[in-house]
Amino acid sequence: MDKTAYLSVHDKTGIEDFARGLEELGFELYASGSTWKLLAEAGIEAEEVRFSPPVPSAVLKALSGRFPAVSENGVELPRFLVVAADLYPIARLVAQEDFSPAELSGYLDQANSAVLRAAARDFENVISVRSPDDYAPVLAALRDAGGLEPAVKRRLAAKAWQYLAAYDATVAQYLSETGALLGDEVVMSLRKVSDLEYGENRHQKAAFYALAGARPRGLNAARVLAGGGFNLNHYLDLDAAFELALEFEEPVCAVVKHARPAGVCLAGSPAECLRGALAADPYGAVGGTAAFNRQVDAAAAALLAGAFIETVVAPAYAPEALRLLRAKEGLRLLELGAPVLSPREVELRSVAGGVLIEAKDNLPLSGEPACVTRRRPTDDEARSLLLAWKTAKYAKTYCAALAEGGTVVAVSAAESSTYDAVRGAVWKMKERRSVLGGRGPLVMAADAALPLKSLQAALAGGVTAVIQPGGWQDDAECAALCDARGAAMLFAGIRHFRH
Repeated sequence: MDKTAYLSVHDKTGIEDFARGLEELGFELYASGSTWKLLAEAGIEAEEVRFSPPVPSAVLKALSGRFPAVSENGVELPRFLVVAADLYPIARLVAQEDFSPAELSGYLDQANSAVLRAAARDFENVISVRSPDDYAPVLAALRDAGGLEPAVKRRLAAKAWQYLAAYDATVAQYLSETGALLGDEVVMSLRKVSDLEYGENRHQKAAFYALAGARPRGLNAARVLAGGGFNLNHYLDLDAAFELALEFEEPVCAVVKHARPAGVCLAGSPAECLRGALAADPYGAVGGTAAFNRQVDAAAAALLAGAFIETVVAPAYAPEALRLLRAKEGLRLLELGAPVLSPREVELRSVAGGVLIEAKDNLPLSGEPACVTRRRPTDDEARSLLLAWKTAKYAKTYCAALAEGGTVVAVSAAESSTYDAVRGAVWKMKERRSVLGGRGPLVMAADAALPLKSLQAALAGGVTAVIQPGGWQDDAECAALCDARGAAMLFAGIRHFRH
């Protein structure tokens, strides 16, 4: 195959140098549209290939080896050895807030999509270059070895096919936002946000990806204000802590460790919230993540500066707070506003041989929880019950969360039975309640329906009000036991398992 190259790119980064390098190696250059115009203005000789959108039929004929292949302006096209092509950045376009589906068809690139597919299809003979990152290595191989090894051609073709697949998937997932959540076929396009230092363990590689084309809704929109060196565990903690903090309208601080709540506190200011959350579980908070739903002020920053917290996320920071926190070595600081959640968000989990997909558990309480006892919760109990319930939603199943006076004083999670979860929470609470001062009635939330034995353990530990999903064979006996002990109990009518 002769030294011939076809160039047609939207991203013009490096294309002029690439074209000059090919020209110096004796290549005949052909180009279309704005790429040809750029080369002409740079004084690089190239034949212009004109065609009527959407399909450059002459270019496709040339790539298939079918002749005659003549462009609309009468240029006879040879078979190409090198094809450099990319597509319109559709992911960046559809991510814009003011973009509408009605505009999409005008931006879909059929021409270069067909050209790049045809080039990558004939990977044994054609060098398909889709990224400016590959310009220099391709030129070096052509200059030093006179060509590319078959394995390198295959790698470049694979890169082109991945790029095309991501493009198609971006369009599909953008359009499917108005369709069914789970179809017979699911395609996803992921865009790398950043490489991570490591995964759950130091020997595991990891990276953070966002859905290509998705409007920023969560951690992919966070601004890193200080620190760095994130690993997978940091992001798991950030995700759980920030989503938990967003559950509340009142000022709150949620401290999370290993993707489970350690301490949560509602109070009048960020500093008071942080103080209560740290006091609730001083050991569990070590090396954890603190999330706020209010601007972090100087008072809260001063407390953070003296605590062993690795990561902080909040919607904003006061200038003095930023100064204090940036001075703390190793502290990772993120700014993230409340995301616009999609009702069609999903959770993915890998299993051997496949992937499990489910709708995201973002439903709040469905109406007022049903009171199934003669005594209704007092106002103080009701406030603490809601705090405990929202906290339990973000803990591993089975979970029991104890709260009083606006503070979650104990969380026992990831147990194999509700009985062990309740006993663990009561055991933790006995040590910490004396430190926190017993500022109100002690209440409990459980993420699963309670057997009678589990409820007995809670009431024996001093719990005066309970919220649980209900729906178990012991429901009537549990209600009767609460009535006998003067306790209140609510059935939420929904459960929040988290495995």
